[in-house]
Order: sequence, then structure tokens, then C-alpha cells
Amino acid sequence: MKQKILLIALTFLITSCGWQLRDTQIAPSSIGTIYISSSNPSSALITELRRALNTYGVKVASNSSSADYAVVIVDFRQNHRAASLNASARVAEYQLNEDVDFYITDPQGNQITPLSTASVERVYEFSEDDILASDNEEQFIRNGMREDIARQILNRLRVLPQ
Repeated sequence: MKQKILLIALTFLITSCGWQLRDTQIAPSSIGTIYISSSNPSSALITELRRALNTYGVKVASNSSSADYAVVIVDFRQNHRAASLNASARVAEYQLNEDVDFYITDPQGNQITPLSTASVERVYEFSEDDILASDNEEQFIRNGMREDIARQILNRLRVLPQ
């Protein structure tokens, strides 16, 4: 009986303080449909952006004429450089950068947000002894970077008129 009362009290305290899960409402689902325009529509970034939009209940249009808004990806840049060296003057860490230039248009094609850049930077340790593991770690980090870029783009959708 005491456990039930404690559970009810804890539930009441958590809900009354305004606590909510992180990223629960990045993009409003009432925004309508979004078309994603890119020179490489099958890239991993576009796939991640579509997945993120679907996750938050935003429909992705197959063409711009049936969409309420369009996210236009202007440029996507990836950079991979040595961040630090070990005592043998070999690479100990790599720095990864990804930048995406984009803007959002209305159904008539008018640009409603200025050209923006979503940027992510990560550093990871490189092991000469286990190159396969280091490559796998880089892929894992790049996947996370694409998720972060998609989240930054979705955050821009919050300011659109609904």
C-alpha cells in the first residue's frame, strides 16, 4: 500500500513540475507536409531527415507542388582532419565536421527563412592497432552527426507560420 501511495505521489510531483522527455516536440506535427529538395536525394543525410520528420509526425511530400513547405539543401560539406598526434608523430585523434546550408520555402517557392547553416563537429580517438574498430567508430559518430543536423533543421521548422 505504501508503494502505491509513493508511486502516485512521485507521479504527481513529476507531472506538476513541467518535466517532459527531451526532444518530445521538436517540429510541430500541425505544420503540414514538407518536401526535401537536394541535389542528392538518396544521401544518408536526406534519409535521416525523412526519418526524423516521420518520427515527429510530419509528412514528407514526394513533390514540391503537394507540400506546404520545402526544405532546400543547398550544400553539404564533410571534413576529416587530424586533431592531434601521438609521441610517434602519428594521428591520435581525428576531427570530423559536417555542415549543411539550407533554407525553407513556402508553397509558392518564396524563401521564408534566410540561408542557414547546420554544423556539427566531433573528435574521436584513432587506434592504429585496431583500424577496423576506428572505422566503425567513425561511422557511428557520423550517423550521430547526421541526427544532430536533422534535429537542427527540424528546430528551424518551429518558427514557421502554422
